[in-house]
Amino acid sequence: MLKRGLGATALLVLLGTTHLAQADDLSTVVQQALDYDAELGQARAAYEAAKLSVPIARAGLLPQITGGWGRAYNRIDMDPYPRQTYWQSGWMVNITQPLFDWSKWTAYRQADYIVAQGAVDLAAAQQKSILRAVRAYFDELAAEDEVKRSGEYLKAIEAQRDQVRRKRAAGEATLIDEREIDAAREQAQLQAMDAQEELGVKRRAVQQATGQPFVALTPLPAGMTPPGLTEGQEAWAEQAKTSAYEVQSKELGWKIAQFDSAKARAAGYPVVSVTGSYTPAGAAGGYSRPTTTTVGMLQVQVPLFSGGEIQARVKQSLAQQDKAEQTFNAASVQAEAAARDDHARYVRERIRSESLTHLVSTADESLQATTVGFKVGSRASTDVLRAIDTLYTAKRDLLRSRYEALVAFLRLKADVATLSMEDIDSMNALLGGSPEVSSR
Repeated sequence: MLKRGLGATALLVLLGTTHLAQADDLSTVVQQALDYDAELGQARAAYEAAKLSVPIARAGLLPQITGGWGRAYNRIDMDPYPRQTYWQSGWMVNITQPLFDWSKWTAYRQADYIVAQGAVDLAAAQQKSILRAVRAYFDELAAEDEVKRSGEYLKAIEAQRDQVRRKRAAGEATLIDEREIDAAREQAQLQAMDAQEELGVKRRAVQQATGQPFVALTPLPAGMTPPGLTEGQEAWAEQAKTSAYEVQSKELGWKIAQFDSAKARAAGYPVVSVTGSYTPAGAAGGYSRPTTTTVGMLQVQVPLFSGGEIQARVKQSLAQQDKAEQTFNAASVQAEAAARDDHARYVRERIRSESLTHLVSTADESLQATTVGFKVGSRASTDVLRAIDTLYTAKRDLLRSRYEALVAFLRLKADVATLSMEDIDSMNALLGGSPEVSSR
């Protein structure tokens, strides 16, 4: 029997170790999300397309060479000679080199800004993907904590219910006391059921974010303290006004719109180019000798009348430029406000965490004292219920506050375009390596 018991114990330890080994930490979940996120994949594809803007625009400044082959029917009428008709076959080569085309030169300068905007949008999409994964990770942990908390709350209510029933049987408690504790128990059961359902929802959210089957997540250590901030709210807000990815993208969009206006105006400028062609044609039917035509020409094209199209396009591009400028200004204001909100949220939740930690300790002591008082008859059952509610409500708020502080901290980093996997790895280290993972 002893050997069998030791074997069973060893098996449980082995299963527990395997469970811990399979736990995913924050860095793993975020990396899986970055590899799986379809929105981030769209941003990557858009950036690859944006990078091609430079070679496309540069091609407009380089020589354009075309070639071809043709067969022509010729008829020559010349007095007093008889009419001549014949077929000719030949090939041709044409080359065009622009010397001055302000529209194409502007497009070439604009291409660098298009590439830069694509890079900024990709970085912004990566930040958003990281935040979505972080949110899903901590929401799942919060749901696990709520399952545990609601279970402990139900257990405390049931323990008090047993006390009330014993006192009721002894004539020391009333029917009202028993009905109140029964109602509290039903409420606690509903909370536990809701917590289990919410846990399933949050685990599916992790699966949707990572594209992987759900694996238990590494929880936060009980005494973990959120990282501190070295700068005040004003510093974060000022940096967000100019550094946020959304602001950078809109500023580049404004610059691109300015180039569009320049291209629209350039449509009314002269275009100077050099063209050349070489066309050897063979004789046919003996009616004419082989001919070779070589042409070189300096060409100047000046738009004289376009029906008002150029003027209309200039006005249209200027309106689009003004729209882009206003969009940039709005993005700057929104980025500043977001940084202020996230900074205030982080500071508030960190202070709340400290206060709630103290409140939980005080409420726990109060519950113990009230429970003793109920046993000796100096406290009523409602006093115990009130103390239980105070303790477990404080626990719930504390658990939520810890996660909200961490998410607000990462959002604040994203507001100033500095959130990266290094920040995730640093926060992952705060989770404590490979702490014990609950099997909930």
